[in-house]
Amino acid sequence: MDKRNEKITALKLYYNTNTPHICPGAPLSPYIEPTGEDAHNGVSIRCISVNFICLHILLDNDTGQYSLLDVDPAASRVTTDPTTTIGAHQLDCNSIIVVASFLRKINRSGQRDSNETLSEQVDGTEASSSPETQLQHHARKYGRAGSEPTVHLLSSIPLHLRSHHRPPQTPPLFTRNVSDANSHLPGALERPFLLHQESDEPFDLVESRGLSVLYSPGKPDLDLVFIHGLGGSSLKTWSFARQTENFWPLWLSQDPEFIATRVLTFGYNADFRGPSTILNITDFAKDLVSRMLTFEEETTDGSKIRMGQRPILFVVHSMGGLVAKKAYILGRQDPMCSKVFEQVRGIVFLATPHGGASDAKLLNSILEASPFSTSRKEYIAQLEPTSHTLQDINDQFSRICGELALVSFYETMRTVFARGVKKIIVERASAILGYPQEHSSPLVADHHSICKFVNDSDENYICVKGVLKMMRSKIEFATGLNTAPPATQRSISSVSNLSAQCGADERRSDAAETTKELQEILGITFSSESELNARKAQKMEGSCQWLPRKQSFQYWFERAGINTPIFMLTGPPAAGKSTLASYVIEWIRDVSSDTTCQYYFFISDHQVKRTVSYCLRMIAFQLAIRYEAVREALFRLREETNTTFERQSSKDVWEKIFQGIVLRMPFKEDLFWILDALDESDSPSSLCDMLVRSRSMTPIKVLITSRETRDVSNFLYNAKDKVIHEALTPADTYQDIKECVITTIRANLPQDRESRDEVIDQILIKANGSFLWVRLTLDTIRDSWHTQEDIRKALRDVPEGMEPLYAGMLGHIIQQTPSKRAIAREILTWTVCSYRPLGLLELQAALVPTFGEFLSLEDTISQICGHFVRVTDRKVTLVHATGRQFLLNQSNGFIDSYEGHQKLALACLRYLSDDKWRHIFALGSRHPKTIKLTHSSRYNDEHHLLTYATEHWAYHVKNAVCNSDELWGALDTFVHGYVLVWIHGIAMSSSLQTLIRTAQDLRYFCHRHARLRADTTGPPISLKTHDTQWLRSWATDLIRIVRKFGRALLQNPLSIYRLIPVFCPSESQIGTVYGRNLDFGVSAAGISSSRWDDCMARVSGIEDETISRVLSTESNFVTLVSTRGKAIIWSSETCAELRNIYHNEYTTHMAVNKLGTMLATAGIRTVRVWELSSGKEISGFPLNSEAKTMNITFGQSDSTLIMGREDFSVQTYDISSGLITSTFWTRPRQNSDMNGPRFMTISPDLLKMAVAERGKPVFVWDLELSQDQQPWRCVRHTDRLRSVYEQEAWTASEVVCWHPDGTSIFILYQGSGIVHWDFTEDSQKEYPHIEGREMVLSKDGNFLLTSDPSGTLYVWALPRFNLIYKLFYDDIVRDIAFSPDGQRIYDSRGAICNVWEPDVLIRQDDSGRDDVSSNHESAAESSILSDPVTYISQNDGTLSQITALVCDSQDQYYCCGRDDGSVAIHSAKDGTRVRKVYNHSSTVSIIALEWSKSGHFIVSGDDAGRIVCKRLESKGQGIWAVFPVLDIRFKDLVRQFVFHPNGGSLLISTESSDLLWSIRGKTKKEMTRKIWPSPIGRRWTSCSDDANKLLWIDPYKIITFGWEDLELHQSQSITSTPTVEAKSESEAARPQLNRMPSSGAESVRCISATRNGQHLVTETVPTGSFTSLAPRNLRVQHVPAFSTAAQKTTAVQRIVALPDLAKQTSRILGIFNDRILFLDTTFWVCTWELTGLVPAMKRHFFLPRDWISPTSLQLVTYNEHGTVFCPRNGDVAIVKNGIKT
Repeated sequence: MDKRNEKITALKLYYNTNTPHICPGAPLSPYIEPTGEDAHNGVSIRCISVNFICLHILLDNDTGQYSLLDVDPAASRVTTDPTTTIGAHQLDCNSIIVVASFLRKINRSGQRDSNETLSEQVDGTEASSSPETQLQHHARKYGRAGSEPTVHLLSSIPLHLRSHHRPPQTPPLFTRNVSDANSHLPGALERPFLLHQESDEPFDLVESRGLSVLYSPGKPDLDLVFIHGLGGSSLKTWSFARQTENFWPLWLSQDPEFIATRVLTFGYNADFRGPSTILNITDFAKDLVSRMLTFEEETTDGSKIRMGQRPILFVVHSMGGLVAKKAYILGRQDPMCSKVFEQVRGIVFLATPHGGASDAKLLNSILEASPFSTSRKEYIAQLEPTSHTLQDINDQFSRICGELALVSFYETMRTVFARGVKKIIVERASAILGYPQEHSSPLVADHHSICKFVNDSDENYICVKGVLKMMRSKIEFATGLNTAPPATQRSISSVSNLSAQCGADERRSDAAETTKELQEILGITFSSESELNARKAQKMEGSCQWLPRKQSFQYWFERAGINTPIFMLTGPPAAGKSTLASYVIEWIRDVSSDTTCQYYFFISDHQVKRTVSYCLRMIAFQLAIRYEAVREALFRLREETNTTFERQSSKDVWEKIFQGIVLRMPFKEDLFWILDALDESDSPSSLCDMLVRSRSMTPIKVLITSRETRDVSNFLYNAKDKVIHEALTPADTYQDIKECVITTIRANLPQDRESRDEVIDQILIKANGSFLWVRLTLDTIRDSWHTQEDIRKALRDVPEGMEPLYAGMLGHIIQQTPSKRAIAREILTWTVCSYRPLGLLELQAALVPTFGEFLSLEDTISQICGHFVRVTDRKVTLVHATGRQFLLNQSNGFIDSYEGHQKLALACLRYLSDDKWRHIFALGSRHPKTIKLTHSSRYNDEHHLLTYATEHWAYHVKNAVCNSDELWGALDTFVHGYVLVWIHGIAMSSSLQTLIRTAQDLRYFCHRHARLRADTTGPPISLKTHDTQWLRSWATDLIRIVRKFGRALLQNPLSIYRLIPVFCPSESQIGTVYGRNLDFGVSAAGISSSRWDDCMARVSGIEDETISRVLSTESNFVTLVSTRGKAIIWSSETCAELRNIYHNEYTTHMAVNKLGTMLATAGIRTVRVWELSSGKEISGFPLNSEAKTMNITFGQSDSTLIMGREDFSVQTYDISSGLITSTFWTRPRQNSDMNGPRFMTISPDLLKMAVAERGKPVFVWDLELSQDQQPWRCVRHTDRLRSVYEQEAWTASEVVCWHPDGTSIFILYQGSGIVHWDFTEDSQKEYPHIEGREMVLSKDGNFLLTSDPSGTLYVWALPRFNLIYKLFYDDIVRDIAFSPDGQRIYDSRGAICNVWEPDVLIRQDDSGRDDVSSNHESAAESSILSDPVTYISQNDGTLSQITALVCDSQDQYYCCGRDDGSVAIHSAKDGTRVRKVYNHSSTVSIIALEWSKSGHFIVSGDDAGRIVCKRLESKGQGIWAVFPVLDIRFKDLVRQFVFHPNGGSLLISTESSDLLWSIRGKTKKEMTRKIWPSPIGRRWTSCSDDANKLLWIDPYKIITFGWEDLELHQSQSITSTPTVEAKSESEAARPQLNRMPSSGAESVRCISATRNGQHLVTETVPTGSFTSLAPRNLRVQHVPAFSTAAQKTTAVQRIVALPDLAKQTSRILGIFNDRILFLDTTFWVCTWELTGLVPAMKRHFFLPRDWISPTSLQLVTYNEHGTVFCPRNGDVAIVKNGIKT
C-alpha cells in the first residue's frame, strides 16, 4: 500500500441501482479509495446498502482512460483475480448497460483511442474485449428477456469531492489529468451526460424538439427549463462555440444549491434558414403549454414525476422569452393548465426583444428574396417593433406577472450581422420590460454569446448563476424549504449590477404585483413602449439629428426653472413628426441616464388611445413606475378612497393625479414629457390649457408635435408667451427624405447611377417634405422598374401632393374587376369605420360570410387595396389618418360613413345573434378566475370577431343610417332573443362600462332618428317611421343593470338569466321580455313601483335634526348637522353609515381636498381637519377672530386651508401649526362701513374670489394681484337701466357657482333668474325663467342643478340651459350637491338626505367615441333627448317608512310597523295590505314587533315607551278580527318581545329590566319583574327541550329561567378554552374554537337555534353599534343539558367561534335548515353549512342595490319556508324560492 504506480490509479465506484446514477461511494463509505499499488491487489470493503454495486476501475493517468476490472453486486468484496467476475448475473440488465455506456463515454473522451487491455478475460470473454463489452456480455447472458435500458442522466460528484477550480486547458467535458491517487475524482465525472433512449449507444447530447430532461436528481425540488430563441436549438444555443461538450446548464449540478434541480430544455422549429412555415410565437407557446401539461418522467421504481409538482424557473434567450411569456399567459388563462403554470416562479431573460428587434423586418426581406426560403417567416415578422403580437403579449403579461421574479440581461457588444456589419441586435430599451419588480443588468457579450459561456469561470456565467441562486433561495423561503429569508442568504448586490433595485417597496415585495395594481388604478390596458418601438423602427440611421441642433430646441432643453415654455413642433401631415418624437425620447435618455422622460402617442383611429384621459393616465403610469413617491401616493389614494381612473374624465385625472400629487412633488431631476400627434387627440385645447395653467414644484419640459389645426393655432396665439413654436419645413427634413429615397432606390434599381440619380431628383422635387408621399410613390412605381422609359413614365404620372396621389390610388381600385372592387370596398369600409384597428383574423371573420374563405387575406389586401391599407404584424390599418379623411369625403363617393357603419353594425349583430354563445359562455363561467372574455382571451383565438362585435356593435349603430328597416330588424332580433347572452359575455369581461357606452350610443341613435324626423328643411323621408321608444327603454335598462346589479353581475355572470330579470320593474324592457317567463322558481313581489326608481337611497342623520350641508367624494358622501357639530360619513357604494365626526361646536362649513381623502370642518371658534378613511382628527386650531367663516377650501397643497371670513378677509392657514401664512382683503379701503358679505366663493384654481355684500353687486377679486386693485363688478342689465336713485338697491344675489375654467360665474338672483357672467370679457347672458333657491354646478361644468322653493329639482344642460330633468318632491331643500362624476345628485331635506341617480346624467364618456358624422354638441347635450324627463318621486316623505317587520310561520302573511305608528298585516304573496291592525300614534315609530308562533297574538312597542298587544282571529280570505290584550307604557324602550310557546305569557325586555306578563284569558297581569343594576347586552329565546324554560344569552354566559316566575334555574359561563373531552363524529366536524369575542362591552344582536334546538348561533357586536359595518363576533354554542334539579352550579359552556364567517358577514339573519343564513359584505343572501366536515358557504341571491339602506338591512327577515322579506322605501320586497336549494 506504500508503493504507488504513478501511471495507474485503481478506483472503486459505486452505482445506485435504485436511482441509476453513478455515485462515487456508498453511504458512510469512502467515495474514492486506491485499491493498492497494482490492479491485482484489491481491498474488500462493505457497502451499507445492497442497492449499490461496486465497480473496480483502473485509471490511466497519462491518457485519462478508464477500464473496468470487476463488478461486485453485493458491494462486499473485490477479488484479487481480475479474471473472475463475482455474481455478475445478479445485476439488472439495464444497470449493466448504463455502466457500459458510461465507460464507453469515458474512453471516447480521451485524447487517443487506446484499446490496451487492462484486464484479462472475464467469464469466458476474450481478453481483447473492452470493459463495456464485458458488461454487455453479462447483460446478454444473465439479463431478463425484453429488458430495456432505463433512460437517465448520470449524476455528478458529491460536493465534498468536487474540484472547485477548472484547469485552464480543460477539455470540453472531461478532465483527464490526476496528480495522485488521493486527488478529487477527475473531471470525467464532473459533468453528467445523456444516454440514448433506445439503445446502449451513448451520444453527445442529441438535439431534440419538445421537452427533454438532461439532468434529473431522482427527487427534484426545482425544474429549470431552458428555451432557445430565433435560429437556435435546444442544446447548441447554450453551448460555447455551438459544441455540446460546452453545454453549460449541466455545470449547475456541480453547485451545492442545484444538486436537486432538474434541468430540461425545450426545442421548437425556429430555424429561419429552413423552408417556409406558418408557425408563429403563439404556436410555439401552445406547444410548450401542451408539453408541460402532459410531460412526465418515469423513475426506476415506476413512479412518475410531472411538471407542476415543484417550482419552475425559465431561462430564455431572445425570442424564447416571448415564447415563455405567451406560454405563461395561455397557461394561466386555461383552467386545465393553470395549476402547472402557478408553479412558474421566475424568468431569466437573455437579450429578449420585449419591444421588438429593428432588424427583424430586414431579415424577413432577405429571407423573402433568398433562394433558400420561399417566404417570410411569421414569427420573424412578430419580432418587429411595430408588432401587435408583441404589444398584446406585453399587455397581457404585465397584468398577470405579479407573482414572478423577473431578471433581464441585455447585450452590450455588437453582433456580426453581415460581412463588415456589426449591430446591437436587441437594444437595451427593448431588452428591458420596465416593470418595478424587474432586475436588469448588462452582460459583456453580443446577441449570440450572451447565452454561451467559455467555462465556469466566465464572469457572465457567474452572474447568471448568481441570479438563479437568488431566485432559488426566494423559492425555498417561500415554500418553506429554507426558513432563512433570501436577503440573509445572499445579497442581490453580488449579482453584477442587480443592486439597482432603488426604491424597493418592502410593503409590496413582489413588484410585479405593484405594476398590476398601478394598471388597475389607472386603467392602463396598452403598452406605451410598443408604440415607441413602432416609431423608432421607421427612423433611418442618422436621421432626425438636425432637431437637437436647433437653437430653439436647445433653449427649451437647457432652460432652468419651473416656467419653461412648451416646445410646440408643428408640421403638415406625414412629415415625420412622430418619428421625430421617438428620436427626441431616445435622445433625452441618451443625454443623461438620470433624466426621466414620459411620452405618449395619440392615435386617431383608436378611440381609446386618442383620448386626453388615457394620455394623462399613461404619463402618470410611467411616473409611478419610475418614482416610488408617486407610486405610494396612488396606492394611498386607492386604499383610502377606492378610486380608480379608467372611467374618469381628463379633468378629473388632471386634478386628482397631477394637481393633487405630481405637481406637488419635488423631483430630483427635471421631467420631460413628449406628446405626439396632439391634433389626433379628442380634445387638444383642453390638454394645452391644463399644461399651460400647471404650476409644478419641479420643472416640467413639454414637447408637443401636431398639425397646425384650428385648436392648435388658437392655442399658439393665446399662449404665445408660454410656447416655443417651431414650424416644420421641407428644408428641415430634406436631407432625411433624401437618405430615405437613396437607400430605397439603390436597393431596388439596377446599378445604373444615372437612372438612380434621375429618379431620386424627380422624387425629391415633388416630395415637399412628406415622407408618406415618398413611400406611397415608391410603392406605386415599384412595379414599373423594368426599363428606363417605364421609370420616366411612372414618375411623370405621379401627382404632387397627397390629395391627387390618393385620388390616383382610388382610381386604380375602381378600375379593377367588379369582384375585386367589391372586396376592396368591403375591406376599406371595415378599416375606415372600425372602432379600433382590426386584426387580420378579425377582418377575415367579418368578410367570410360575404366572400367565403380567403387563401391569403394579407396578399389580397396588398394586391387590390391600392396601398390605402397596410398589414403590420397581422393588424390591418390605414396608411395614414389623412387616408381616412379622403375615403370618407363625400366628393369621391367611394365610402359613405353612415352606410359603412350600418354594414358593420349588421355584421356584428348577426354575429352575436347566435344560440351557440350561451353554451360557450356558460362553460366559461365555471372558471370565473381564469376565463375572461377580452381581446386577449382564448375565446378570441377561437372566435375571432367575438370581442370586437361584443364591445363595439352599438358604436356602429350609433353612426349608421337611422331609417334602415334592415338595421331596425336586426336590433329587434338581438334585444328580444340574445341580449342577455351578450350581457353575460360582457360580465365575463369584467367591463360593465361597455353596457353604459352601449346605452349612450343607442340613445344617441334614437336622438338622431328623432332629429331627422323633425328636420323639415331636408328632403322628405320616404321610409316608414320607426318606434324608438322600446330602444330607448332598452338603453335605460342597460344603465340600470349596471347601477343596480353591477357588482352582483360581476360576481356571478349567470345571474343575468336567473335573478336580474326577476328584480327588474315589470314595465322595464328586460322585465317585460325576460322576467315573466322564468322557470327557475325565484320570484320577487311586493314592490309597488312598476318603473325604475331614480331614488337610490334615503339616509337620515340625527332624528329631528336638520341636515344643513352635504358634499360628495368618489367613495363617500358627508352630511353635516350644524347644530350638533356632527358630520356623518356614508359609503357612496352602499349608502351605509361608516363613521361619525364630532366637531363639538356649531359647525357652519366643511370641505374636502382634491383627492377626497381629507375633510375640513369650520365651527364658530375652531377649525378641524380629519382623515376621511378613518375619521381620525389630523389637526385642529382656533380661529384668530370672531368673524364668521363664509367659505373654506383646501389650498394648492393639502397642508393649507383658505378661508373667507365675514370681515372680508381671505386667510391662508397652515394646517399643522394653525398659523396664518397670508391675508388678502376683499374690502375696498374707502368703504369701511360695508355690511358683511352674503357669500364668498373661491374659484377652482384658487386664484380668484367672488364676493357679494348684501344689497350690492357681485365682485370678483384676483388673489394674485395687489389688494388695491379694482375688482371686476357684475352689474345686471336690468340694474343699469334703473335711475340713479334706484341703483342703490341691487337685486339680491343668492348663490354663486364658478365655471371650471375659472373665467366665468353663474349668479342666482332672488326671484329673477340666473346670470352667466364672463368677467374677463364683461359679458352677461341672463336666464330669467329659472327660479331657484339653491344652485350647484357639476364638476365638469356640463350640468347645473337648481331647486325651487317648493322642493322641485331641475337639471339644466349647459351651455344652452336646456332643461333635461325635473324631479317633484314635496319638501324644502336645504342643500344640494353633485357627485364628482356628475351622475348622482344629493339633496338634504330636513333630517333626510336623498340620493338620486337620473339616467339623463349618463352622457357620452371621455373615450371619444364620436364618429366623423357626429355634430359638435356639448358633452351634456350629445346623449340626451330633446324633451326633459319629469320624475315624480314615489317617496317624497308622504309614504311612511317601515321600522319593524315580522312574518308568520305559514308563509301567508307578514306584519310591519311604520314610522307613523301603524301596525298592519300584509299578504306574503304580493305584499298587498290585508288589515290595518291598530295605531300607536302618528307621531311615534314602531321599534319592536313580535308575532306569536300560533298567530293569535301580536305585540308592538314604539319609541315613546308604549307597548300594545292584540289578539287576532282569522276569519278566512284575509279577514281578521282584532281584540285588545295589553296597552301599557314604560320608561325604558323595549328591546325584545318573547311569547311563550303556547302563547299564554309575554316577556317584555328593556335595556335594564325584564317583565313577565300573563296574557291568558280575560285577566291580563304582570307576573314578575326583574330590574338589573346595569345595562346588559342580552337576548332571550325559548328552550326547545322544555317549553317552561327561557334561555338568557349574553356574551359571557347562558342562564336558564323559568317561564312561570322568571327565576334562575341554572347558569353556565362561556370560556375561551374549549372543554377537552371526547367528541362525537358530528362534533368533530364542527369548526374548532379560534378565539372568544373581545372583552369590551358587547351585546347579543341575534340568536337562532338549529332544528333540534341543541345548538345556537350567536352574533355579538359592541354595545350600541348595530350597523352592518360594526365589528362582530359569531359563534356556535351547544345548548346545555340542564339538570332537572334546581341546582345553580356554574359549569363551563363549550362554544365554537366563527371568525372567518364574521369577516364575510354584514348581518346574520338566523338559521334555515341547519344552515346559517346571512347577508355577506356584498349583500348576497348566503348560507353556511354547520353539519359538513368542511364549512361551506353558498350564495343564493343578492339584494338589489336600491333595496339596501342602513335601516332596511337591520329589518331583513325570513320565514320557515325560506321566503325573505326586505323593506324598501315604504314597501316590502318578497323573494320566494331563493334559498330552498
